[in-house]
Amino acid sequence: IDTIEIDPGPAELGVFLSRSIALEHQDHARRLTRAATDEFGAFLSRPQWDWFTTHTFKAEYVSPKEGDRHYFAWLNSLCLAARVRGHGRPFWFRGTEFQDRGTLHFHSLIGGVGDIRRLLFKDFWELHGFARVEKYDPERGAASYVGKYLTKTAADIRFSHNLKQELSGRVEA
Repeated sequence: IDTIEIDPGPAELGVFLSRSIALEHQDHARRLTRAATDEFGAFLSRPQWDWFTTHTFKAEYVSPKEGDRHYFAWLNSLCLAARVRGHGRPFWFRGTEFQDRGTLHFHSLIGGVGDIRRLLFKDFWELHGFARVEKYDPERGAASYVGKYLTKTAADIRFSHNLKQELSGRVEA
């Protein structure tokens, strides 16, 4: 049996190299995205968070503006409860995404709530849908989970003005 060696021509070699370079770029982009998410998660791990929250709407469609209105009304109630209890204003970070069914979905890290009853605020949200308000456990990776919003295309991140103070206070300590 004779063997025939096939020498790829310039066109085939160019296609092979283009695919190889494209795959290398995709792999590099994935590594950078993973690194950015990890670093952002580490950054978000600096403050002393109290709660990790999930807010889902029961309506099939809620506009981002309407979603913000409901979230900030909920958050303002939390700030009022903190003030009544003699705490400072809570600090927070929120990531927004759309669920598979097309409705908004929020995840938040919230700190500075002291002894406020988290289940009360779970119940407050349930006028709009489903909520989980869990005690923050740094071992469960919520900061990194919420940090993924940095690299999501259709995601939105928001944070309180006083988060900067909390971050700089912890860095100096």
